Amino acid sequence: MDLTNVDMALMDGQILTLDDRDTRAQAVAVHDGKIVSVGESKNIKRLVGDKTKIIHLGGKTMIPGFIDAHTHVDMYGMMTSKLVVDCHIPPLRSVKDILEGIREKVGSTPKGELILGQGRPFQPYPTKEQLDKVAPFHPVIIKPSMHWYLLNTFALRKFHISKDRPKFEELFSVDPAGVIQRDRKTGEPTGYVEEIWNYMFPNSRSPFNPERTYAVIKEGVDKHSRYGITSLVEFMDFPESPRVYQRMYKRGELNVRLQLVPCFYGLYKTVGLDEIINSGLMTGFGDEWLKFGGVKIFVDRQQLTTCSSAQLNEWFSQAHRAGLRMYMHAITRKGQDMALAAIEAEAGESGLEDIRAMRHRIEHMGNENHDPSYFGRMKKLGAIALPTAYFMNMGPNKLLSPKTDKAFMFRTMLDMGLCTPGNSDGAGAIPEALNPMYQIWCMVNRKALDEDLVSPSEKISALEAIKVYTRESAFAGMEENIKGSIEPGKVADFAVLAEDPLAVPEDHLRDVKVEMTILCGKIVYQRPKGQKKR
Repeated sequence: MDLTNVDMALMDGQILTLDDRDTRAQAVAVHDGKIVSVGESKNIKRLVGDKTKIIHLGGKTMIPGFIDAHTHVDMYGMMTSKLVVDCHIPPLRSVKDILEGIREKVGSTPKGELILGQGRPFQPYPTKEQLDKVAPFHPVIIKPSMHWYLLNTFALRKFHISKDRPKFEELFSVDPAGVIQRDRKTGEPTGYVEEIWNYMFPNSRSPFNPERTYAVIKEGVDKHSRYGITSLVEFMDFPESPRVYQRMYKRGELNVRLQLVPCFYGLYKTVGLDEIINSGLMTGFGDEWLKFGGVKIFVDRQQLTTCSSAQLNEWFSQAHRAGLRMYMHAITRKGQDMALAAIEAEAGESGLEDIRAMRHRIEHMGNENHDPSYFGRMKKLGAIALPTAYFMNMGPNKLLSPKTDKAFMFRTMLDMGLCTPGNSDGAGAIPEALNPMYQIWCMVNRKALDEDLVSPSEKISALEAIKVYTRESAFAGMEENIKGSIEPGKVADFAVLAEDPLAVPEDHLRDVKVEMTILCGKIVYQRPKGQKKR
């Protein structure tokens, strides 16, 4: 390799390498998509040749590319695309604005075709009757979250939801946590339903045709890239998604690196566990761009566990022995205890070191519903807990009282030496949550929407929060040797920031913009000139 003519040189910046010594540098040289040298600009300048692309950072701060360890690219792209009505308040001001958006969509949509809307949790929404007035001949679904939805009368009929259907047994066999809200007097459905996406869309298929599905997933990929995200763990919501990502890769349109994780039991189920095991796929199969991450299961949903401990133990054992990392969604104490017990039971059979090597995960552990013994058990097992920072900023009806002690426990987890990967759980309900700088702001400021502080003793520094979204996420993905810091030999994935996140006021962190995203030594996003910082 000719190190006097590198492919790219990034000069005159404030580079936070995030290596073991928190070294700061001025410049980085890149060749064949890898970092080959880090140091002072005068030394990197010696590696520049006629073919070198030189980027003058002009004193701006560069960090490793952000790694989102739990996101939903396909759902986020779909629910924030122009195909879906934006029902978020804010930026909308009222239910009237939502209805006007639905009305406009009706005018451009053939009768009988599905109209989707996406809003925020805990905001005002229309009634079923109001939706019926503006969309009498279209099925309408508005999603305030991944878990519950509002349907108009046409949609209720389309999905065979009525006073008498589905019967309990029919719904339970598909969605054990499914709820259809019905009027207490008449028994008729009100339009509000929970956890029944698999019932409405068997096998969790995309509600759009293949061409539109490709377009919205590509939009989701591009939106992640705009926030400086260069790698992510994709919890696929549609069985079509892997094919789309492979097509994007072949076409050179993939602006992030992905680990793909299908769900085999629970909400948005895409494939059966036996099918995955029989296919021979194992965690880690693939390359630095597209990789198989493992399998997801919903141990609980909302406040209800949806499988027995015996069944979970059996599934976990099957997956682990087949070389599959388990990603267990568990938000309740009972669900988290069941997940830990399943790992412990298999450790007794396969051996503790074998279990630790897989870095099995419990999604949303560390948010709330915490038992003081859980983190010690996690550390012994080498398991990874995944709190989601923006959940503490959910508004006046948020999931957690800000006075609850010890929640979103980043300080405790880091002090114990636990891995705490950065993640958005992005699916479109809270669009700003996709932005790692917003999540970093949440970890540092710990403010709820009403300005109350959520467990302020669990605050971490801006530098620690940035490491959560880089180094910690790389470790969680078993990729700490190739990404997560700016060091020779690692992939040339960077985020260039408009301001130094370690120098701005803490409350300004969410407003720090990404100037440029560099992936494998190529610029995949650049903020338009003249765009305001705020």
